[in-house]
Amino acid sequence: MSFQRSVVLCVGTFFLKMIVAEAIVADEVAEVLRRSQMFEEARLAGDYVGARKLCFENATILNLSGRARRMLRDDLGFGAARMARTERKKLEPVRVVGRQVDLQGETAVVTELLGADADVPIDRSIVPRRRTLIWARDGELWKILHVHTSAYSRWESAISAYEESDKTTPPKSGGVVFVGSSSIAGWTSLQQDFPEANVIGRGFGGSEVIDCVLNAHRIVTKYAPQRVVLYAGDNDIAKGKSAEKVFGDVKLFVETIHATLPDTSIGFIAIKPSLSRWQLWSTMKQANTLVQSFAEQQDHVDYFDVATPMLGSDGKPNQELFVDDGLHMNPQGYAVWTKVLRSWMASLP
Repeated sequence: MSFQRSVVLCVGTFFLKMIVAEAIVADEVAEVLRRSQMFEEARLAGDYVGARKLCFENATILNLSGRARRMLRDDLGFGAARMARTERKKLEPVRVVGRQVDLQGETAVVTELLGADADVPIDRSIVPRRRTLIWARDGELWKILHVHTSAYSRWESAISAYEESDKTTPPKSGGVVFVGSSSIAGWTSLQQDFPEANVIGRGFGGSEVIDCVLNAHRIVTKYAPQRVVLYAGDNDIAKGKSAEKVFGDVKLFVETIHATLPDTSIGFIAIKPSLSRWQLWSTMKQANTLVQSFAEQQDHVDYFDVATPMLGSDGKPNQELFVDDGLHMNPQGYAVWTKVLRSWMASLP
């Protein structure tokens, strides 16, 4: 065998092993996700036996109220007893809206975000939680070794401020809620731009789509709006999320709103092209395309293409639309958005 052929065979074998290894990891991640879903379903249903089968006998739990670590089997038992004493369908009015797996050999760390269930009454506030499940190998099976739950308080100050404001000056129902990241928070001229509408601004800077899902019942559905406008996804992609992940979270946002308000129209403002994040534009554009196609197939879902008019004749973001950081917009930028949304806003009953 020649040296050249030997090198080719070695390289081919190397890449084949990489492909096989990646497939094994993908299968393991899928199994951990599946068992995590099984555990949550059993826990919420008060299925003590089913939940315990997924845990090590000495598994522990530390909950968000700060109690000392205790045995997970005892905690599950308490939950099962509570379910037996009530007529509730679920132990808690929550659901998992996102899961991430970090697989390290024989250990897997699952990070979950929990928000209000879809059928939670709009007058009940459910504070989001972050939960970590530590899974370890037990022969061929994965079992839970530890569970830690804490409040997902990253945006709590902003959300709480809106809730306090609502107590003193309750917004009128039947309006249009604008929710999302800093581009919404910075749209200070909303009411002047759409004087014909009852506009409610609920932006919180730095947020991602999933944050809007988690807090939807606290700052969106409670106002019983006729319409909801969402701008988010910009920060998601800047933090490494794929276009498919952003699209999946947008669909989850739509499902969350429509579960409570099925006739409310939801408009998605396209992720904007910006100077500071121009290198991410291909991914952002892909996410926009996915959302646009989705909107075209749905009732009560619209897509607003603000991206095209924000590009100059050279195909790049128009510098005149941004402040010095190249990310956030000036009044000229918001004027572009206002023009795109004007007819949709003017069509309000």
